[in-house]
Amino acid sequence: MMKKIRLSELEKGMYVCGVEKRGMSPVFLVNDILVRSDDDLTRMSARGYAHVYISLNEKEAAQHAANDGDGAAGAPFYPGTETLTAADEGAQGAESGKDNPSDPYREFKKELAEAEDIRHDAEQVVRDFLQNARSGQSIDSDRVLETVGRMVDSVIRNQDALTSLARLKSFDDYTFAHSVNVCILSLAVGRHLGLEKDDLDQLGLGAILHDIGKMLVPGDLLNKPGRLSEGEFTVMKKHTELGKDVLAGMKCVKEPALRVVLEHHERFDGSGYHMRLSGSGIHLYARITGIADVYDAMTSNRVYQKGMRPEDALKRLYHSRGSLFDPELVERLIKCLGVYPIGTCVELNTGEAAIVNMINHSHPLKPRVLLIADREGLPFPVPLETDLKEDAGRWIVGSKKPEEFAFHIPALCAN
Repeated sequence: MMKKIRLSELEKGMYVCGVEKRGMSPVFLVNDILVRSDDDLTRMSARGYAHVYISLNEKEAAQHAANDGDGAAGAPFYPGTETLTAADEGAQGAESGKDNPSDPYREFKKELAEAEDIRHDAEQVVRDFLQNARSGQSIDSDRVLETVGRMVDSVIRNQDALTSLARLKSFDDYTFAHSVNVCILSLAVGRHLGLEKDDLDQLGLGAILHDIGKMLVPGDLLNKPGRLSEGEFTVMKKHTELGKDVLAGMKCVKEPALRVVLEHHERFDGSGYHMRLSGSGIHLYARITGIADVYDAMTSNRVYQKGMRPEDALKRLYHSRGSLFDPELVERLIKCLGVYPIGTCVELNTGEAAIVNMINHSHPLKPRVLLIADREGLPFPVPLETDLKEDAGRWIVGSKKPEEFAFHIPALCAN
């Protein structure tokens, strides 16, 4: 549990997990910092912080709850997240007066219905062009471009609606769903960076087509239930070049999209393939798609692995920032998906079980949730909605896998 205090109240022996300057959004730290000396206090003061967030042990947390009777400041800190400043939030337009509707939840639900149709159509488009690529037939580039355009428009209207659907997984259709999910996640990050529509179109094209070269790799390698041998991996790595060659003649696929296909397995520290590019030498769109590609793969059930929880995948990405992945882009993805992505099963301080059904970007630890069971584990006849940003008596204490509950969890929460 954490507590917000004035900087003047900070004392030696306290653990700082977040800091806040006046008029700015708080920044949460990946590891707690122990205040050891007067010099530490002086340094904190010199940096202009107005408030700090401190971690409380169980005894302190219980005492704080008894004294305050309010859980608003008692949301648990989630390691591996940092809050954007107001200026950064403005860049994506999601928090601006122009793009932020008076009723975000109503707009989210409205866009969700359209997003479901878009995602369904996108999977069929991916299915068709991947099958055409495998059989040597031409790809309907106009259809692909139209589909990506619809996805871009949806993300611009409300990025959370389409992004929430990337949570949906299908074991049998992994190849098709994966390409669509990677496109959705890449577009969300691109939107968060403030990219214009034409730029989002090329990012989306590259992302949805990023694995097209795999259709020219032997099927037994694609579906092998286990680690590839060194020789097999050498063959697999050629899919980036093969994909670029397949798309090189398509007029709608410009250089930025081609570089996504060619470079999405390059890594920030130069350890990727096939050109060993590093840092900004990797195209921005390829860096974005590479992160989305890994995140979706980690959270998906495969022949040889069971997908991990989204928050665990985000932690792993976070700890690989600066080495495998661009640090800023990792943090942008976390901001897009939220600390607890839509569809995450969570346990509240009240003992109730809930499913996250909308993100509050200004309060990432306090999403909107569906209450599905009481503290005794008995499902509610009808799920109850509550916004934790407004519901001071409830906060999330942790997430759980669906199978950890003693009752059936709705499909929204399952991988």
